[in-house]
Amino acid sequence: MLTESAAIQLYLAEKYPQAGFIPETLEDRAQMYRWMFFLVTEVEQPLWRIARHTFVYPDEKRIPQDVELARQECLEMIEVLERHMSEREFMVGDRLSVADFNAAYTLDWANTDEMLASAPRLRDYLKAMYARPTAPPTIAEAFAAMENSG
Repeated sequence: MLTESAAIQLYLAEKYPQAGFIPETLEDRAQMYRWMFFLVTEVEQPLWRIARHTFVYPDEKRIPQDVELARQECLEMIEVLERHMSEREFMVGDRLSVADFNAAYTLDWANTDEMLASAPRLRDYLKAMYARPTAPPTIAEAFAAMENSG
């Protein structure tokens, strides 16, 4: 069994190398890892803190002040990504990589928490990623489908 979304994404990309989702050069692979780790530690981590302190933890364990702190930390890191993507179509190099799949989901989560308001390039990037014919549903679409099926 393999847990952790980034590990699963990398495993599948390595298992099916013909898809070309892992960059060929060592330098581009290093950048792919850089941005994947950045997304997991600097963007996803505060999103989890917000989730824990708003609905995951029982009321007595929630720390409302941590929600605002985590939100500010996340917004600061979204600014970093906004600058990185300002002239880019993909996270790394000139083609889709595992880093883009990781970024799409993480940014979709940030978008559901209304954190992309001042990140127009990331909003456009997110739209393009989910417009791909093989893209999964967005988080909002998945929740809407669950509500409509029950």
